[in-house]
Amino acid sequence: MTASSKIALDNSKPQNQSLHRALLIVSLCAAWTLTSAAPLWKYLSHTKAAAAIALGCIGIVLAMFWLDRTNRRHLQIGLGWFLLLFLLLTAAFAVLYPISLKHTLNRGGDREDALRIELNAVHHHQYPYATRTFLGNPPTPLPGAMLFAAPFFAIGHVAWQNFLWLALFFAFTLRFFRFRATALLFLTLFLLLAPAHLSDFTSGGDYLTNFFYVTIAVALFYSSLKTSIYASVPAALFLGITLSSRIIYALILIPLLALTSQRTSRIRTAMLFALVLLAACAVTLPTFVPHPLPKLLEQLQQNALKLRYIPHAVHPQITLPLLAILVSCLSFFIPMNLPRLFLFFSVATFILLAPFVATFALYSYMLRYAFFYLSVSTLPFSLWALSRYESLGPPVTPHLSALESEKLSVGPTDQKARILQA
Repeated sequence: MTASSKIALDNSKPQNQSLHRALLIVSLCAAWTLTSAAPLWKYLSHTKAAAAIALGCIGIVLAMFWLDRTNRRHLQIGLGWFLLLFLLLTAAFAVLYPISLKHTLNRGGDREDALRIELNAVHHHQYPYATRTFLGNPPTPLPGAMLFAAPFFAIGHVAWQNFLWLALFFAFTLRFFRFRATALLFLTLFLLLAPAHLSDFTSGGDYLTNFFYVTIAVALFYSSLKTSIYASVPAALFLGITLSSRIIYALILIPLLALTSQRTSRIRTAMLFALVLLAACAVTLPTFVPHPLPKLLEQLQQNALKLRYIPHAVHPQITLPLLAILVSCLSFFIPMNLPRLFLFFSVATFILLAPFVATFALYSYMLRYAFFYLSVSTLPFSLWALSRYESLGPPVTPHLSALESEKLSVGPTDQKARILQA
C-alpha cells in the first residue's frame, strides 16, 4: 500500500464513523417510535401524536449528541442519577397503578390479571390455563413467569416483582455499557420516556419484566463461561427457568449456542445447554400433566390466532419461525459477543412479530395498537445500537472500563478494569 492510499484510508475513517453514528441514531429513533407511537395515536389526536413523535425523535438526536460529547470528555455520571430515575419510575407506578386497577382508560391491560388468575388456579390445584382474564382473554404466561411471580402473589402484590427486576436490570445496564451516561440514556429513553413501556410497568404487566430477567440470565450465563464449571451450572439453570416465561425467548438459544461454542469446549457447551433445556422442561411440563406435551402444544397454539390476518397461502405458522431460525443460524458464521447476540435475537423476533403486528394495524381497529409486542425486538436492538455507538467513540481509559475486552460481561470484574477491545 502506497503512502497516498494510507493517507486516504485514514481520512475516510472519520467519515465512515460519522455515517455509522448517524445510521445508529436513525435506527434508535425508529426503535423508539415503533414501541411509542401506538399509545400516542391512541390517546392523542393525529396532529398531536405526530408532533409528539417528531419531538421525541428530535430529543433522541440531541441526546445522542450530548452522549457523544459526554463520553469523549470521559465525564463520569454519578449513581445518584440512576437512583433519581428509579424513584421517578416508582412515583409513576404509585400514581398510575391504582388507576390501572379501575380499568377506566379503555379498560387497560390484563397482563397482571393473567398472572394472578394463573397463580390463583395453581393455589387451588386447578389447571391455570382454563381461566380467563377480565377482558375475556386466555392467560399466556408460561410456568417460568408464574414461578418468578409466585413470591409476590403470596404477599398479595404480583406487580411488585417489577421493582425487583427493574433494579437488577439497572445493574445490568451499568455493567453492559462502557459509560454510565449511555446506560442512563438507554433507561431514560426506553423506560421512562417510552409510553408503552411505562404503561406496562405501571400497570403491573410482566411483558417488560420478562425481558429484564431473560436478559440478566443470558448475561450471567455468558459471564459464567469465563469461570469454573461450578459457576456455570446455576447460571444455566437460572437461564432455563427464565426461558420458560414466554415461548418467543427460545429463539435466543441459537445465537447463544453460537456464542458459547466460540468461548468454551464442545463438551462444556453440550452439558450447559442440556442443563438449560432440563431446567426449562422441569419448570414447564409438570403444569400440563397428565398430558404435558399435548397440553403444552395446545397452549402454544393460542399464538397462532395472531396470524389470522396473514394470507394462509404463505403458511405463516411454518414460514415465519423457519425464517427466524435461519437468520439466527447465521450467528454461527461470524465472531459473536453479547451485543451481537442481542442483535440476532432482535432481528429473529422482529421477523416473527412484525407481520402479525402490521396486519393487526391494517385489518383490526381494536388491535391496531399491538405494536407494543415489538418491544421484544426493539429493546435488544437498542442495547446493541448504543453499545455499537460507544465503540465508535473515543478509546476507553483503564479507569472507565467496567468490563473486560468483550466489554459486555455481567459477572464480577476486577477493580482494576481492563482496557476494552476496539
